[in-house]
Amino acid sequence: MSYVIDVLEAIDWKLPPKPGTTPIPADHVRLYHQTNEKNLGAIKHQGLQFAKARGIEGPRGIYADEKGFYGKPERTPTVEFHVHKDRWHPPFVTGDDVKPHEIIAIHHPWHAHARYAEADPRLRQQIVAGEHDHLLDDKEYHHTISYIKHKYGGKT
Repeated sequence: MSYVIDVLEAIDWKLPPKPGTTPIPADHVRLYHQTNEKNLGAIKHQGLQFAKARGIEGPRGIYADEKGFYGKPERTPTVEFHVHKDRWHPPFVTGDDVKPHEIIAIHHPWHAHARYAEADPRLRQQIVAGEHDHLLDDKEYHHTISYIKHKYGGKT
């Protein structure tokens, strides 16, 4: 099975809600932790763990931000989560690990492209018809093209 199919099947061929749109409890804060793409799968299942914090940029801890440290969550591999506001001491989450049930979504950069393609019926039709297959060799668009083709097949 190819890497693309693995990634897409891991999310059940669904896109998560756009960053910042899922409601959270009133006494919680929405945060974004940005990391290497390869870490996202494990984080989704295990949460953000203090034991795995590397402390590259300062003390070991779960670094997070209300907007994203390294760029917009739509453009950077990002874990969107919420914790009680008492655990948020910028730039760290304190207390316990961020548990999987506190994770709102895992955002990959290709999700923004896929949302754009989904919103444009003409573009969707072109992708399904194979007019953009040359982008299957492009890392930035590979997943988007595969996702649209799988989801919409011939029904655009």
